[in-house]
Amino acid sequence: MGIYEHGGIRGGRVRLQELLTGRDFDVLCTSGYRGKPGELWYVRLCPPLADLVEHHVSFTTPYVLTQAKKADWMAYLNRAMGQLNDLEEDHRLHDLLKYGLGVHHWNEFVFEGYHHHQFDAIFLAGIPDVKESLPHA
Repeated sequence: MGIYEHGGIRGGRVRLQELLTGRDFDVLCTSGYRGKPGELWYVRLCPPLADLVEHHVSFTTPYVLTQAKKADWMAYLNRAMGQLNDLEEDHRLHDLLKYGLGVHHWNEFVFEGYHHHQFDAIFLAGIPDVKESLPHA
């Protein structure tokens, strides 16, 4: 999983930029959701298959992060990675986004942050460690 900023549409694909690393991805969103530039997405991307295509594919329906700004999410990611002192710095972002800070870290965020949904996207509000920002905390 990763947290990305929507950078517009190019060639029929969504352009996503990973928040902390700045890596850019052309993505085929399998749910059909096109989104809007500036949106933040929490989504799993699968890399191109055997060099047959140049774009990534969203493996999950995108969770669109609302009611928190890019700066809020970047601050959260840096705070949370700071708690992973037993890992090398290069591995902290990956491990945070894959495993969270506890067994149900990301599941709890999705549950507590659920705001609404439509057929092709799920909308979450808040920041995981700011309980008052989560609709169902």
